[in-house]
Amino acid sequence: MSITLRKLTEPQDLQQLEALEGAVWNTTEVIPYHMTITIAKFGGLFIGAFDEDKMVGFLYTFPGNSHGEPHLCSHMLGFLPEYRKQGLGVQMKWLQRDEAMAMGHTKITWTYDPLETVNGVLNIAKLGGIVRTYLPNCYGALDDEFSRGIPTDRFLIEWFLDSNRVENHRAQKGEKPNLVEGAPEVLSYEIVDGFPKPIEQRFDLQEPILLLPVPAHFQEVKRRDMDVARSWRKLTSELFQSYMGQGYTVTYIFRDPDQDIVRYVLDRRPLPAILDSAARDRA
Repeated sequence: MSITLRKLTEPQDLQQLEALEGAVWNTTEVIPYHMTITIAKFGGLFIGAFDEDKMVGFLYTFPGNSHGEPHLCSHMLGFLPEYRKQGLGVQMKWLQRDEAMAMGHTKITWTYDPLETVNGVLNIAKLGGIVRTYLPNCYGALDDEFSRGIPTDRFLIEWFLDSNRVENHRAQKGEKPNLVEGAPEVLSYEIVDGFPKPIEQRFDLQEPILLLPVPAHFQEVKRRDMDVARSWRKLTSELFQSYMGQGYTVTYIFRDPDQDIVRYVLDRRPLPAILDSAARDRA
């Protein structure tokens, strides 16, 4: 299987994107062609993945502005089921970076659920994104499979395209920071029958590096016990907001060997120091 990735500019490509979006997500919330072609003409960026002439994946980006700072907002990335879990999403994000920089941009932002850790590994550990902003109940109540019954909290990823940090992650040099060994955890938990449950928060820690554990398989937690899932959401939301308010940045994520827990790294260094160094250089 040979998949090609390219920027979408032609009307026929954007029409095909509209049909693909309906197949990947749902047909009731598709962004119409007249909007995508207008966005593409005025600063948007669309990328498609093709199996020969068939579009099998897409990435949708529109221009944004936060606090007077222009940047791109990456909104949707999706593939047909048979093309998932092949590393195509990572390839598409790196092409997005190249195209955005060619347009003159230095930052792309997007959101994801911090308890969906597969997305966290992609966004932070593989791409080198960072998180300084927590958005509680970002979309309000949603009734889809992943969000039903729980607040739609989101991380705001900031991807600083021309930073040394991102360059090193592209070169696959963004290994786990050495300083996480022995770093204190801000949330204690217990594993009962392979099922992680949060116990107690710590809001008083001030070490340069802190760890915040979350369940590795949050959807399984929801299926087994929604009350426990809501507890994970509430306690982690409070902790992330508190420590980000004290100047901490999420700079890494790594899995526990038993795969039941994933840990976020909270880093107190100033932003320039985070962006100018690779995780492997911190010892």
